[in-house]
Amino acid sequence: MTPTPPFYLMPVADGTLASDISADKSVGGRFLAVISDVVAGLAEMHSIEIYHRDLKPQNILRFGEGENSYYAISDFGLISQKDSTLSKLTQPGMKKGSDYFTAPEITADLRRASPQSDIFSLGCVLHEMIGAGDRVPCQEIREEGDYSAILLNCTRSDAKRRFKTAKAVLDAIVSIDPTAPALGNKNAEALLKILEADTACPKGFWKDFVGLLEDNKSADITRALLIKLTAERINEVCTDAPEEANRLATAYAQWVKKSGFNFDSCDGIANRLEIFIQRCGVAAAAECLLALLEMGVSHNRWYVEWKFLNLCNAEMDDQSAKRLAIEFRADDYNICKLIGILEHSIDANRSSMHPLLVKPLSEICK
Repeated sequence: MTPTPPFYLMPVADGTLASDISADKSVGGRFLAVISDVVAGLAEMHSIEIYHRDLKPQNILRFGEGENSYYAISDFGLISQKDSTLSKLTQPGMKKGSDYFTAPEITADLRRASPQSDIFSLGCVLHEMIGAGDRVPCQEIREEGDYSAILLNCTRSDAKRRFKTAKAVLDAIVSIDPTAPALGNKNAEALLKILEADTACPKGFWKDFVGLLEDNKSADITRALLIKLTAERINEVCTDAPEEANRLATAYAQWVKKSGFNFDSCDGIANRLEIFIQRCGVAAAAECLLALLEMGVSHNRWYVEWKFLNLCNAEMDDQSAKRLAIEFRADDYNICKLIGILEHSIDANRSSMHPLLVKPLSEICK
């Protein structure tokens, strides 16, 4: 009997971002969800030094419909110089071709591809959804609006001046809150102004910042300050003020657990929690891991749920696992419920977690 040759099946997409944008420029206001999915894909590719080189709406596929849909990067074929239409900018349909999304440095030499060349394309994709005007292929995007700085820093002519990672682009988008109310608190407004500046925070800033967060009772002030706490600032406080970083991590985790977030913001917030987890002490890290679990499950965000599971795998350091195990036992019923939902959501198994976490789960989750 002839053996069956190896094969694999791929799901059939329900549409492309190009067609979705054609029907609705902002994709029903879910542009952040699209960018979150694309960033997740790019981050994974870039972690193993694979660069797409041809990222554009036609190569971003949609699976599912409505709020349950997700987007995935496809078509890893490379464009070449001989196929370029850069010399035919007036050609009908040029706007939707590869060159309209391609970084200038790789139009002549694909070997110059890098994370920054994909980030250039990512900025162009973002512009398709939230941009105000037309743009010139291979040029910086300069226009007014809430996202002007992000579009420019994705598409800088000098690749070294672009965002360093795809996650940094998402982080910057999550930091924008056009609907934020006036704070009505001079201290908070002064701290927020420093936080948004391009320079390092002055000495004593983090003590004042954390103190205000711990003392204030306004949900609006807490949100306004923490939504602007970028990954870059989190790394800064972890380096310059470790004690305040641990207190800030705890405050951030409590805010995440108590707040309801737009589904589309979860990935960016999860990436910030991950920095706290990796750089703070075991107590603060445990609080952030619990926040990650609760946010992922309550928002049914697979990216966040997988991040929690991967951070709690067998390679997790023993001290962190011991501390998290104590938290599991302290909140036993709720933890069992959350872990059960996570397993069902992403078709995972708690047995893949650190042995020091598997043990208490086996004892408390009867």
